[in-house]
Amino acid sequence: MNARRLMISWLLTVLGKKLLSVNALFHVFSSERDSAPQEVGLLFENSEIGKLYGGPDGASICFSLDPISSCDLGEYGRQDIFCISGELYFSDVVGRNLVSASLVQSLVEDVVIGVAFSFDNGFCLSILNLGDELFVYDEIPEEIVISEGVSLTSVS
Repeated sequence: MNARRLMISWLLTVLGKKLLSVNALFHVFSSERDSAPQEVGLLFENSEIGKLYGGPDGASICFSLDPISSCDLGEYGRQDIFCISGELYFSDVVGRNLVSASLVQSLVEDVVIGVAFSFDNGFCLSILNLGDELFVYDEIPEEIVISEGVSLTSVS
């Protein structure tokens, strides 16, 4: 099964389920954590953790059921896993049920660049790969919608 079909299949299994926690992989150098996560793992009740990360093309979003793993990079620092459930954007949706999910397509890049989630409390969460970095938003900013030619495709 290709990664896109695997992601859609996983999203369909977590619809209606409660988001329990969010972990992310960050680069850490000299005890300073980067602001942008390299991977984001979402755990919904009675489901496998779904991991989102940037694709090798620098634009697409990738998906895996493999666990997030930390790594020592020697003189270049390390990659560590942090629980970000209580951080900005996530604190409003952890503990809430997922009501819909959409793939975020960039017409400019002609690839899926992210996933947009909507929860039962009216809050949204979007995880996008923009320029080889993951960005998290509640609502996708209008300038990104325009510059990327964003379209949303519901998975349900």
